[in-house]
Amino acid sequence: MRRYRLACLDIDGTLTDGVGGPALAGAVDAVRDLRTLAEVRLVTNTTSRSQRALAAWLVNLGLITEPDHLVLPARLAHRLLPSRGHDSGVLLVDDSAREDFAWFREDPEGAAVLVASEAHGLRVLDLQSAFRALLRGAALYTLQANRYYRKDGALVTDLGPVAAFLGYAGGREPVNLGKPSRLLFEALAAEVGARLDEVLMAGDDAEFDACGAVRLGMAGVLVRTGKYRDGDEARVSPAPTAVLPSIADLAAWLRGGDRVPARRRPGRG
Repeated sequence: MRRYRLACLDIDGTLTDGVGGPALAGAVDAVRDLRTLAEVRLVTNTTSRSQRALAAWLVNLGLITEPDHLVLPARLAHRLLPSRGHDSGVLLVDDSAREDFAWFREDPEGAAVLVASEAHGLRVLDLQSAFRALLRGAALYTLQANRYYRKDGALVTDLGPVAAFLGYAGGREPVNLGKPSRLLFEALAAEVGARLDEVLMAGDDAEFDACGAVRLGMAGVLVRTGKYRDGDEARVSPAPTAVLPSIADLAAWLRGGDRVPARRRPGRG
């Protein structure tokens, strides 16, 4: 029996077929089974929708029963930035998620630049106020640093490239508030009274879900669904704790089953 007090599960590509899409085959039963073994939180780097909208969708799918069991990077931002005096500045956010940042005062002379959008609809010209704020000494935060994600069947760039562009131009190292941020996972572990080595992260991103968790001293499980590409586990270091066909195999692995052969990959449902 592999014992963990907290199981953190990615959503898009791990539990569902895209944001707003249906649950993958076996995902609802898998989450229900996992709750008999550990506390479960759905931890996503999704930034295009609000906490309220995402929670309502997941409750409807049967993947969560409590809205607080959904964790977005915006939650950590709300907790951390005001405590640092960084609750004003330049905010890059999609209108669909803006309600989660009512606490942040938009002011080009403020103390922070907060990247909360992939900026697909923006031009380089639209980023100049953020760039100038960084030159004046503003801190740079990003809700996550993922390189890309899958949207409508294609891979598209994520927040990471936007934060990297601004960080390079403004001479600031972005502070990452999403997976695999130590700040995020330490906050989640504290909520359930666990140590980091008692926390498991499972998802379809080899770098940010699996490898990132292992680097923090957690267990990192890679599932071969969603954005996973053949051989992803061999392209990251440290290696994932386990590689499984899907989230439906995680409870069996926790109960002591061996790693599932990497050649198996289930279809979506």
